[in-house]
Amino acid sequence: MPLSTLGVGQRLSVDIHCTLDGADLTAFGLQDGKLADDRYMVFFNQPRSPEGALELVKQGVDTSFNVDLAALPTCITEIYFTATHDTQPIGGAGALSVKVGDATFDVKPHLKAEKAVMLIRLYRHADGWRLATVAQGFNGGLDALVRHFGGEVAEAEAAPAPAPTVNLHKERQRVLLEKAEREQPQLVSLIKTASVSLEKRGLADARYRVKLVLDISGSMQNEYRSGAVQALAERALALAARLDDDGEVEVYLFGIQAHRSGTLSLDNVAGFVDRLKVKLEGGTHYSPVMKMVREDAEKEGHELPCLVLFITDGGTSNPAIVVRQMTAAAAEPIFWKFMGIEGGRVNFDFLEKLDDLPGRVVDNADFFRVPAPIKIGDAELFDLLLNELDGWQRDAKAAGILRV
Repeated sequence: MPLSTLGVGQRLSVDIHCTLDGADLTAFGLQDGKLADDRYMVFFNQPRSPEGALELVKQGVDTSFNVDLAALPTCITEIYFTATHDTQPIGGAGALSVKVGDATFDVKPHLKAEKAVMLIRLYRHADGWRLATVAQGFNGGLDALVRHFGGEVAEAEAAPAPAPTVNLHKERQRVLLEKAEREQPQLVSLIKTASVSLEKRGLADARYRVKLVLDISGSMQNEYRSGAVQALAERALALAARLDDDGEVEVYLFGIQAHRSGTLSLDNVAGFVDRLKVKLEGGTHYSPVMKMVREDAEKEGHELPCLVLFITDGGTSNPAIVVRQMTAAAAEPIFWKFMGIEGGRVNFDFLEKLDDLPGRVVDNADFFRVPAPIKIGDAELFDLLLNELDGWQRDAKAAGILRV
């Protein structure tokens, strides 16, 4: 969730209550998931980062870190707050919770036998810093966690072999699936079906931010009324649960104007589209919303590529501008997937031409159509949504567009 919703600003306190004797609480300031500078590992032996943006100010059963987000170097993209113990599982604590502003996260119910646990994560986002609850880890103490984040640990003589490397992305996928099983069981089969389509294209380990762009022109009325758009939103979320560590989808609406419409997640998916209270508009203009998506992706820093699911039932009213947008966007780590809902006399000639548009650094778009009302099976839909993504990923890496 955005930090702004928790009643905190750029300066905040992260308060950890842990009753396990001997537990170590540490803050890791990371660059794209790695401890690029060990001065941003803040713990009992190094209580302050160089400029003081991260500071351990209180230790014990109640531990506090002060965080000044404005003072952090721009290279620090996320901060993990962790609990570790050399010999005992963290879950052995009588109580373990984290408080940030108005929110308190009870970590203990989520733990099993982990000796190193990532409690929460603060991370940069297009709309400012956000907080994600994590509550996951692996067997091993502080040294194992440092190695996991790419840091170096001085080896003692006859030291035991380090704990096996854990794929944090896969762990996060597991947590999201378990959350869906508890809270949104109707999505579990969708997430698993999306996984199969990703594996078929060699994208099982791929990481993308997922953005959903929805047409709100007047001709879309039946799709909103029938629940078809809600169903599409749920399938976008299923993909995000496998592609995005946060399992979230940024949602945009467009007709004549472009609108940011919040974040879709496992917490709010039920009835999400109805709560948008969409006001249909009398036109179809792709360019404003494409510009908005590109601007947001740039603000997010392009550390992760974006998969844009662009749902429409008509061609754009401004094709020349869209061609320029798409050509310029080919140099950005964004793949545009256009889905055309075909009802009546719909002309998708422009989207078909856009799919094969010449003059781009790489082919950054794909288009497919489905008849209205939408009755396509989930497996087929996910296959179509992921078609050409693997080829774009390969070509974008070769062209130096992708950083990961």
